[in-house]
Amino acid sequence: MTPSAPAEARASIDLLEQTLESFDETGGHRVLSRAFETLGVEEALAHVVLPYLREIGERWAAGSIGVAQEHFASNVLRSRLGVLLGALERTDGPLVVLACMPGEQHEFGLMATGIVLSRLGWRTCYLGASTPPAELARTCRTLRPHAVVLSARRATAFAAHAPVVRRMAETTSVHLAAPGATAEVATLCHADRLVGDPVTAARRLHADAGVDAMDHLDHPDHPGHLGHPDLDESTAV
Repeated sequence: MTPSAPAEARASIDLLEQTLESFDETGGHRVLSRAFETLGVEEALAHVVLPYLREIGERWAAGSIGVAQEHFASNVLRSRLGVLLGALERTDGPLVVLACMPGEQHEFGLMATGIVLSRLGWRTCYLGASTPPAELARTCRTLRPHAVVLSARRATAFAAHAPVVRRMAETTSVHLAAPGATAEVATLCHADRLVGDPVTAARRLHADAGVDAMDHLDHPDHPGHLGHPDLDESTAV
């Protein structure tokens, strides 16, 4: 990040609070577009989007905002990250399957990991929140991915399905992410543990996999750069 980037990131977080928590979807998208353009997609995810999501969760828990505001902001961000996740349609490159463990509804970190891996040249199969283990195993048998990333905030969510995860680890590289990915549960599941924020974790997985990195995609002319292909300056105002 540049010396001015932390201040820009903080300003973007504050603007997201002002817009999204006032039900201003267009204004929120404008803030996101600016953040992606000035900071780059990966830095904006790490220093704007994910911190904002933590902060809005804290405000909701403290009762300073209502359920409607939290749901509205989350849905806008989920749709935007979904656009980023699908912005790069690849026909080659290693495949990663990403899924939340059963009962896990917090998927933004997993989405961020998928976005970064996609930008590093990976094909992604994103299964999303609360994925049944049998469906996950069936998907992996069908697709034979290079890697699987599983996310859960509670270690028990991994431990409860350790036999299924261990069987997957026999044929592919399995990585556990989010606060539930303790060293003990990773050993139990015969899996790797992704440490750090989701962007850092994705970069580490990529480096450890030995996959050739693509050129960085934070160029304004790249179709996935702003993460909202249909929202240009004329429609954002």
